[in-house]
Amino acid sequence: MVFTTEKARGPLSPRALVQRIIRLALPSIGTFSSMTLTGMLTLIIVGHLGAKAIAVVGISNILLYNTWALFAGVNETINYLVSQNYGEGLMDDGNQRMQIALLLSVLLDVLWIVASLTLPRDILQWLGASHTLVQAGTEYLRIRMLTFAFSMFTNVFFAYMRAVGDTKTPLYISIVTNVLLIILTEVLTYGVFGWKGFGLTGAAWSMMCTEGLGVTLSTFVYYGPYAKRYATRVWHQMHFAQVRLLVKESVKLSVMEMSMSIGMLVFTACVTRLGTTAVAANEIALNILSLGFMPANGFGAAATICVGQDLGAGQPLAARRVGMYTVGMGLIFMALFSIFLWLFAHDVARIYTSDVAVSALAVSLIHIASFIQLFDGAGIILAGGLRGVGDTTFLFRMALILNWVIFMPLTLWLTLGTKLGQAGAWIAFCTLIVLIGVTNGWRYLRMDWRGLTSQSARMEMAQGAWNAGSLPEEG
Repeated sequence: MVFTTEKARGPLSPRALVQRIIRLALPSIGTFSSMTLTGMLTLIIVGHLGAKAIAVVGISNILLYNTWALFAGVNETINYLVSQNYGEGLMDDGNQRMQIALLLSVLLDVLWIVASLTLPRDILQWLGASHTLVQAGTEYLRIRMLTFAFSMFTNVFFAYMRAVGDTKTPLYISIVTNVLLIILTEVLTYGVFGWKGFGLTGAAWSMMCTEGLGVTLSTFVYYGPYAKRYATRVWHQMHFAQVRLLVKESVKLSVMEMSMSIGMLVFTACVTRLGTTAVAANEIALNILSLGFMPANGFGAAATICVGQDLGAGQPLAARRVGMYTVGMGLIFMALFSIFLWLFAHDVARIYTSDVAVSALAVSLIHIASFIQLFDGAGIILAGGLRGVGDTTFLFRMALILNWVIFMPLTLWLTLGTKLGQAGAWIAFCTLIVLIGVTNGWRYLRMDWRGLTSQSARMEMAQGAWNAGSLPEEG
């Protein structure tokens, strides 16, 4: 099958470049927006159960973010490798890599299900949650953890879809599942027609149902319409070099994401020890702050796709150019959101809770967050571009340094050592966000783009050099 690449089309005009980025970014923003807004609405729905319910959901969300990070390397690796294969027109390689990723996900899923059935209570206790929160949250967390068994596969399917430039299908699936999630959360939490519902656990069951639907729809698309377009039903012999590459890249990207998520886990654990009001305000602020991730993640996804496809097409300078355009466009969105946060922080916080103490504390945290949006957006989008290149080693190393050497020690010291409390935790968090944006920008601008090639091209060159070196000398 022949695929149109950037090399075949030639360089794009600035207008065409902007249109290409918008075409990829807007559906991705829509996908992340639907997920984030659904999270906000479900938190608002559950929030009527009280501050304890908000705290349980907040702690669980951080834990599930850690779960996503633990397995994120697989889908992030598929995203950038398949985007490069698409640019090269080598979808057989991309499908082989996807096949390996799905089999790897099956193995990881089995281990995760065992952990989900046995560890929820212990996890909450390890985090320092009060006895009341442990009692209220154990069953909720267990169901949420089991739900991720579905999410793991959906994430991999979505990564493949985006890699081939199809950002609309994940959007459509997300809209369907998230609308259903809002309805089910209200019904299963509070009941209907005289039935009183399941309370907090009902909200967890609603996620189980909708995530199951999401993976079903994603599987249908991959083995249905995609089978005609990309021959996704064909079984490929798995070469050891491809398995090793996928595992190596997945481990690096997972460690990168885990470093970030463990840092946030330490952050949450420190705040958890400050009491239920602090935990509830912190969750509201982070939930609102996650709105800023919508344009950032959308443009970050576009950066990975565009940079990966252009690099695969043999146009590294075009890849650099499209990445810079993507950053600029994304920062415009982030600037607008920063202004919105500053002006309407009080009104937004009051949507979540009627508790005056929780609302007042949340407003102060939201104002702090409004100042770091540009750094946050730049860091996320530039990381997307670096993933498109395959510069995963840099991202891996910087995640280790910034989180383990700076963020976590600084959080512990400012929150517990200096008795600054929640303000100290957020000072450390803002420091991390600024440093990520600066270091990713420095790497992107200082990289020698002219000599960059795709992972497949590097593997082919390495294999050719090995074969040449193994040939007997003549004479």
